[in-house]
Amino acid sequence: MPSTLTSGVEDGKQSKKIERNTRERLFIEILLLVMLTIFELFAQGLNDAQSILAGVVCAGVDHG
Repeated sequence: MPSTLTSGVEDGKQSKKIERNTRERLFIEILLLVMLTIFELFAQGLNDAQSILAGVVCAGVDHG
């Protein structure tokens, strides 16, 4: 039985399928990377906002 990569030499259908799957995988990987970056920036923004809020709350507390 020929391998997946070499069987497409006869009619070209298999090689097109492999090419399409590779492009889909690359698209999905890029999409996931973008989503991860957005999530990290959002989480960092929440962390910064919490730090600012904690500083404001602590500054308003009377310690004595």
